[in-house]
Amino acid sequence: MQDRYAGDVGDFGKFSLLRTLSEAIDSRLGVVWYRFPDESHNGDGRHVDYINKPQYSACDKELVMHLSKVVYGERSVAHLEQLNILPNDTVYFSEILDFHLIYPTQTKTDKAERRIGRLRWLADAVKAVEKSKIIFVDPDNGLEVKSTPNIYQMKSGKYTYISELQSLFNGKDICVIYHHLNRNEKHEVQIHNRAQQLKSSIPGIERVFALRFWPYSPRAFFICASADSSSSIKNIIKDYYSGACNFGWDIYYEL
Repeated sequence: MQDRYAGDVGDFGKFSLLRTLSEAIDSRLGVVWYRFPDESHNGDGRHVDYINKPQYSACDKELVMHLSKVVYGERSVAHLEQLNILPNDTVYFSEILDFHLIYPTQTKTDKAERRIGRLRWLADAVKAVEKSKIIFVDPDNGLEVKSTPNIYQMKSGKYTYISELQSLFNGKDICVIYHHLNRNEKHEVQIHNRAQQLKSSIPGIERVFALRFWPYSPRAFFICASADSSSSIKNIIKDYYSGACNFGWDIYYEL
């Protein structure tokens, strides 16, 4: 997550889904932003014209109102938190992942410092959401990729790693993970493979529910559920799909 993305159409999708889950499940929500420093090499974050489209207001008028304040005001994670879009007792962890800027070389020393900083960051994140039974993990790009396999690499802050999710999910009922889909293979294949990866790699996951939110730039949301919560999640998603918010969501996968 970068501050410059705050309030874009992707935020509408993520907050709509999280608000639905929060309303249906009486548990504290924890949000781990995986904040990455703003970049300027592309135009990402510019998709905000949804604010004026009636189908979004029909889904959640209050959410559109909140996000419009971000779009036309300060675009930042801090502003999103201040608006109480999610329940008042939601816990946010927004420490920035900027170790590649602090230790910018490829020397052994800087690599070691980036690794130490990342592990410290993770420990703080785990502690921040330790009392939350539902967590949302929002990496800039999504799940780890083969080109960036190590947490000390320069762009590792754009990803969440399986080893980190194992620590974050420990003792939780539900973990929702953001993942940006690419053009290298069919989205259905990517979603299936990633769902399988999560279920096979993270202890405590009974079922993975995967959704694609396609407007402008397709992204997937993986809802990882424990044995105690998997049946209720299935019903919540079913109701969500059959309501006013069903536009924009077009792939559903359950593993």
